[in-house]
Amino acid sequence: MAYPYYNVDGTKSIHAWQANREYAIGDVVRANPSKGNTLAFKCIELRAVAPGEKPKSDTEEFYATFPENEPSFPFKITQTLEDGDITWEAFEPLAEELLRLAPTAIIDLFEIQLTQAVNGVNDILHYHAGKNGLTEDIKFGGQTYPAVPVEVDGFEFSAKGTLPRPTLRVANVNNAITSLMLLYNPLAAEVRRIRTFAKFIDTTNFQNGVNPFFTKESDVEDALTTQNGDILTEQSENDTADPDAKIVETWYIDRVSSENPQFVEFELAPKLDLTNLALPRRTIEEFCPWTYRGGRECPYVGDDCFTIDDQRIETGTQAEKEAADVCGKRLSSCQARFGPKNLPFGGFYGARLQA
Repeated sequence: MAYPYYNVDGTKSIHAWQANREYAIGDVVRANPSKGNTLAFKCIELRAVAPGEKPKSDTEEFYATFPENEPSFPFKITQTLEDGDITWEAFEPLAEELLRLAPTAIIDLFEIQLTQAVNGVNDILHYHAGKNGLTEDIKFGGQTYPAVPVEVDGFEFSAKGTLPRPTLRVANVNNAITSLMLLYNPLAAEVRRIRTFAKFIDTTNFQNGVNPFFTKESDVEDALTTQNGDILTEQSENDTADPDAKIVETWYIDRVSSENPQFVEFELAPKLDLTNLALPRRTIEEFCPWTYRGGRECPYVGDDCFTIDDQRIETGTQAEKEAADVCGKRLSSCQARFGPKNLPFGGFYGARLQA
């Protein structure tokens, strides 16, 4: 079952947590999406209350110090939270669908993020590869993913110790992709692979806005069963759109592995495997790695200028002094500009000390 926080019209659904509300065993709520928590939370215990009263979540005043007046829901599966007279347990709706006897089709959606600094343009491309018989545009979480002649492969992980390097092949009709690469550099662009199930995509994808993939427990009480007692899946007309029910993988375009009139193939890599990327990004060395007068890391904006040997430049106009101004990247260079305390020095003082 899906438990969206918002309805299709943007209002809060019955699964949005509410303060001072009556809940029953089995009720499910969702945390506010702004907190980045994609888990759902099921009521597993109700504490005893006074005669004539019903178990409720805590009051809004009790959660006044929390964002959106909401409890701090856990981020790990099976963790619990006490909320007034209620105990919530975290679970993953996506895993619940995956473990069903007959889960719905898996949908692969892709986002390619291009940035001005790396690729020469600020843009996000959305598409899906048209698998599982879906050749129309798909809407998920209010975002449209057009069907594009694209083939992806090689995402499988193994236990051999090496990370996969998937390939992304795009149809090069009339040399469209080749022309695009002449304008913009695709290397190091971020590729996000979003995996979900057909039952979780927006209801606007289906005829009359009805998602046919959801089966409510109350709808299958009299359904046919197998010899082992498993309930067969049947269709019903319930809204199961859930933009939080997804798995996101992040990759980067590492190189153009093939280019011809039929297609252009890109090789993807995890961030650890990007060319010229060294970890850790900041190494232990005696010299400061910050860019001189670079802003946040090196905030020096003074008029005093120095040579590379930390000698103050006394002669010439201010423009000439600034042209000759060089930071020696040593601790003494930082002290000459900022004094002996509160230094933004980025190196490590004792990096050259010998034991």
